[in-house]
Amino acid sequence: MAAASRLLLLLLVRVAATVSFALGLAGRAQLDPQQLLALRALGLGARRAGDPCDADGAVAASCDAGAPFRRVTSLVLTNCSDTTSVSAAALEALAPSLRALAFSDCPAAPPRLLPPEQLAAGLLSFSCTASLRRLSAVWLSRLANLTELTVANTPLATGSPSELAVVISHMDHLTRLTISNGNLSGFLPHHWHCPNLTHLDLSGNRIAGAIPDTITHLGGITHLNLSSNVLNGQIPTHIGDLIWLTAVDLSNNSLSGGIPETFSTLPELEVLNLGSNRLNGSIPPFLSEMSGLKELNLENNDFDGVVPFSARFLSRLRVFRAAGNGKLCYNRSVLSAEVAVGVAPCDKYGFPVTAPPATAQSEKSTADYDDGGSDGDADGGADAGGGPSAVVLGLAIGLSCLAFVVILVVCLCKVCR
Repeated sequence: MAAASRLLLLLLVRVAATVSFALGLAGRAQLDPQQLLALRALGLGARRAGDPCDADGAVAASCDAGAPFRRVTSLVLTNCSDTTSVSAAALEALAPSLRALAFSDCPAAPPRLLPPEQLAAGLLSFSCTASLRRLSAVWLSRLANLTELTVANTPLATGSPSELAVVISHMDHLTRLTISNGNLSGFLPHHWHCPNLTHLDLSGNRIAGAIPDTITHLGGITHLNLSSNVLNGQIPTHIGDLIWLTAVDLSNNSLSGGIPETFSTLPELEVLNLGSNRLNGSIPPFLSEMSGLKELNLENNDFDGVVPFSARFLSRLRVFRAAGNGKLCYNRSVLSAEVAVGVAPCDKYGFPVTAPPATAQSEKSTADYDDGGSDGDADGGADAGGGPSAVVLGLAIGLSCLAFVVILVVCLCKVCR
């Protein structure tokens, strides 16, 4: 009897526990009241009633499952009103639990005070895209524990010639850094304080000077984008030390010199964009031996000589651009005009020739053109375009003038008689 009672009691306890668990799922703990007020101050409460963390995929906040109150762990403010203000009080209320904060198309007034200590210590990800009108670099620099920082299409308010160094000076844990179209000026740092960086995008700014050799200290980097700045000088010779690189974009700068041979030591490289610089010399053949390369942009530089690539290599690429190099040409016994888009054909001396007008006759002449194996007899009385040479023309004009003078003298003599 006693055993049966104990068994019945144990069963009742299990049923009660199951019911309690089910009720707990049905009525989860409410959001922390202070954080709910903070979200409403940021304009989130006006969009949805109740708990902002509940429900569908359009929710802007994510929360934990804490008790007695849940707390916000990530927050995204999107398309907010231009009257919204990011107040220090709201950030302080969210700081104890907030790990990710993002603004997207949110023209709110930026924070005026430095971030609360708890927020600076706990925030791991910060993103600001076309938001906050203007963002303080000093404010950002206090977020020392960030692993991801994105600032895009948002002007940075700085004032230091080493603006980038100011922002990342204490961010030892960064793995991804994007500051694009942020009006960032100054120079690239000579000392990088984020050795774990894998993604660096500083495109569309006003960063000047040379790319320092110390950029090779970022040994784990896979994506490097320094495009659309005012960088000059040569590409660092030791860039081949960054063996994990998969994408390099240095386009739209004023870089000069040649393509370093150390690029050949990058086994993972898939994208190489060097377009719109002042690079010169010949294009190195080793690029065609890089089996992983998928995109190659060399347009609008000062490269010369013959394109050293085979049709098989170029057909393997998703993107190949080499137009805008006036001294570059292709060997038509190796490539066709369809493959070498925007590059002139070579004459037999390896110099570019101007393409003839697009007529049926000119197309036939172009098809019959010999890249360098024709006889030397063709040079005696015609230039590269097929017309009479300057010497022949000069001689003909001289003889015509002489004949005219003789006829004039004879006529004058007859008149005088």
